[in-house]
Amino acid sequence: MLTYILLAAMAVINALQLVLLIKLGRRITSAERVHERLSHFAEALTLLTDTTEQGLANVAAGLTAFGQKTATRSTTRATTRRIVTAAKKGRAVSTIAAEEALSESEIRLHLELGGAAVMLAEGNHGAVRL
Repeated sequence: MLTYILLAAMAVINALQLVLLIKLGRRITSAERVHERLSHFAEALTLLTDTTEQGLANVAAGLTAFGQKTATRSTTRATTRRIVTAAKKGRAVSTIAAEEALSESEIRLHLELGGAAVMLAEGNHGAVRL
């Protein structure tokens, strides 16, 4: 009979140990989840800090540039006139592009616009093809 009592006591102790192991496993799992969430929040905070620093740097640069006088760009007609004149003098498109700080395709566009303006100025008021 004593053997049955000892076996029953050991079974109760084993069951208690099993319950305690399950609780410990859940706590470890929840601790790992908390660690993952904290890592995620730390990464988000780093991203937010970097974005804020960049935004404030942009604002500071904008405020610095606000006080400075900006260079005025010439009108499109004046630019087109200069480009057409330079092309009539025999300058290459790449040279004109470098002087005007424009791309070669923009120079070609201005040349086309200048050609249309010349046709209209000459009295050729028909359909203009570009």
